Amino acid sequence: MDMGVEIQGKVLAIIEGSRDFEKIRTLLDGWQAQGVTAETLVDELTDLMLDLRAQNRADDEDAVAEVLDVLVGW
Repeated sequence: MDMGVEIQGKVLAIIEGSRDFEKIRTLLDGWQAQGVTAETLVDELTDLMLDLRAQNRADDEDAVAEVLDVLVGW
């Protein structure tokens, strides 16, 4: 499976479900431990956020933005 598809799919599943940001953080940490760069994660999450924006899913888009904030430490 394409890593980007996996990242977006798993993060979206959590956002659509529990919105458990700790769970998302654990996933992000796991991917980084596997060698996925923070830059790749930011790119994939940004793409996901833009897809959600295009679908007028503002609440989900905001949730992804929060994940990005945590990832980049804003």
